[in-house]
Amino acid sequence: MLCVLFGLSMQAANVEELWCQKGDKRIYGKLFRPDQPKEKMPLIIISHGFGSSYHAGLPYAEAFTKQGYMVYCFDFCGGGNRSKSDGKTNEMSIVTEREELKAILTQLKQRSDVDKSNITLMGESQGGIVTALAAVDVEKDIRNIVLFYPAFSIPVDTHKRYPSRAEIPEEGEIWGMKLGKCYAEDIYDLNPYEVIAKFQKPVLIIHGDSDRIVPVGYSDRAAQTYKNVEYYVLHGIDHGYSGISQWLAIQLVQEYLKKH
Repeated sequence: MLCVLFGLSMQAANVEELWCQKGDKRIYGKLFRPDQPKEKMPLIIISHGFGSSYHAGLPYAEAFTKQGYMVYCFDFCGGGNRSKSDGKTNEMSIVTEREELKAILTQLKQRSDVDKSNITLMGESQGGIVTALAAVDVEKDIRNIVLFYPAFSIPVDTHKRYPSRAEIPEEGEIWGMKLGKCYAEDIYDLNPYEVIAKFQKPVLIIHGDSDRIVPVGYSDRAAQTYKNVEYYVLHGIDHGYSGISQWLAIQLVQEYLKKH
């Protein structure tokens, strides 16, 4: 697979399609391995944001395999209109995605080529809050987590959209994606900061201070909540990274992974 990033061509020689399983649903993904794989390798699992797909993680996979990491990019079930995984968008919620991420971790850590002592969970936006919530449940199985502009704002946004539970419709739509009642109901009473406060292992948060979708204040609060956190604010950067902002995020993550 050939990926062009920042004007440079980078070749990933070892890429395989890999399906994971959660209940009766299959989860589609691609596993990237270093050009010169070792017997045991560290693993990064990347969770995409709302309405996105595994493609969002490809630039990171290209970069981190060069550091000797295996990287798994996947589609949440119903996580976007382009998802190759089973399931419909109106069946998706923060809870279903959390459970799928945990199922993926369970499956991948059984591989003989995975260093079980060195697994990182990484997520962007909605995938960030999903990663943060799942990490609390699987803390003993991972080394650290990386969060790009994590959408800790979703519960607040849900309450603004539906001031009471009775106002949650059977089906709604956000940004061209049809959602079921479960999307709002599963997040409605959640205080994510109460949950993530239980996590003790290292955390890296990267967020732009010009983010118009998830204001940086949500990550400010997360940085104050976590026990062991490195927090970087990218000045003048909006939601989602590309070009120089993505390059900078990759540099920060690479340095972080070296330390942890």
